[in-house]
Amino acid sequence: MSDHDNPFNEPLPKSPPDRRLILFAGVMLMASLGSVYAWSFFTKPLQAAYHWANWQTSLVFSLAVAGLGFSALYTGPLVAKLGGRKLMKRSAVFFVSGYLIAALGLYLGSGVIGDIQTPWVSWLSFVVLALGYGVIGGIGLGTGYLTAVSTIAGWHPDKKGFATGMIVMGFGIGALFMSKVFGPKAMEFAGGNVAAAFLIIAGVYGVIMTLACRSIYSPHAAISSKHVATVADTYEHLPNVRVRLWLTCFTYSLAGLGIISQLSRLMQDVSKSADSSLSVEALAAAGATLIAIASLGNSVGRLIWAWLSDHFGRVNIFAALLGTAGLAYLVLPHASSPILFSILICYVIASYGGGFGTIPSLISDLYGSKRMSSLHGLALTGWATAGLIAPPFFGFLYDKVPDQAATYAYYICAGSLFASMILVFSVKKLHKHCTAPAE
Repeated sequence: MSDHDNPFNEPLPKSPPDRRLILFAGVMLMASLGSVYAWSFFTKPLQAAYHWANWQTSLVFSLAVAGLGFSALYTGPLVAKLGGRKLMKRSAVFFVSGYLIAALGLYLGSGVIGDIQTPWVSWLSFVVLALGYGVIGGIGLGTGYLTAVSTIAGWHPDKKGFATGMIVMGFGIGALFMSKVFGPKAMEFAGGNVAAAFLIIAGVYGVIMTLACRSIYSPHAAISSKHVATVADTYEHLPNVRVRLWLTCFTYSLAGLGIISQLSRLMQDVSKSADSSLSVEALAAAGATLIAIASLGNSVGRLIWAWLSDHFGRVNIFAALLGTAGLAYLVLPHASSPILFSILICYVIASYGGGFGTIPSLISDLYGSKRMSSLHGLALTGWATAGLIAPPFFGFLYDKVPDQAATYAYYICAGSLFASMILVFSVKKLHKHCTAPAE
């Protein structure tokens, strides 16, 4: 790599970078960031120790989701200006700082400045926690997520679907690793103290992300050698194309996040209907097992669907995963068997993950690799908006119509996915035009 190929003043490797190593480093970075999806693992210990309400612990996660989406919008234009390595370092600083500030907030509520039962102590502790984990950590999430996807896609212009599928799969695997392995171990080492566990997590992820950043290089050299110029590189799109992409991300995210937020409760209801003799502990275990399996499905779906889009067409596969998942939602109200219910749920969650694996490549096909990061950041604000709307709305359904809430939720999700499928089909002709070789 020459200085001419290095516009971001990144350290030059002695030999040309191995893009497989860059992909691995990106997966490790995304796995670290993906731990945010395991927030629910900490909610019960937090509520037991600090006596916070459900809406308060849910708000922390919603802030992190919003921080990811809206900071990604800000980060998009910076990728082409600052480069992947600098932005990934910035992501690591914000993300690890989020855990550290959250730990500080929890220590403030552990008796250092007063009893947690005192209102001002409780609120100060909670506000610092929300500021750290939700706002500061969320900025790190959005910065890192968008940068990692854009960087890896740039290094693999010949295998965009597979590469972006791998990188976003890392995000899903990170949640599973945190909830089933790292989180329990950190809590065990911390003696059940969430604040101490957050310090352990911050330390470990700080090391992992620092080492991974050393293997990240911006894809300018790869683009010059492997990128094939297409119409998309210079095509001037109408503004409504951006609107359709945003709505696509919003509608499929609405369905996915809405169901994920109620997954344990839904599984417990089906299991109880099938066997009324099950204990509370057995029902809770069934819900936890489905969450773990669905998380794995979410991760694998991100890779499989994106990889298929490389071989069978971006629009065709994207529309297929949305449409078939919509049909699965129509069947779910009639799935009385826990096994059938689990299979259908895992499929729709895998398809939800597939949307995240496929949409970066679709955007790149339409707008070209240089504009991908900005448009991907815009699309992710659709996910953030769905994250703010879907969980509380589906919870509202359970408050108002508990007996019919699940059925209503399934039909709403089906309608959202069918709308998303129509939106994807609406760019099919445009996609074909933009992926044609440039004259």
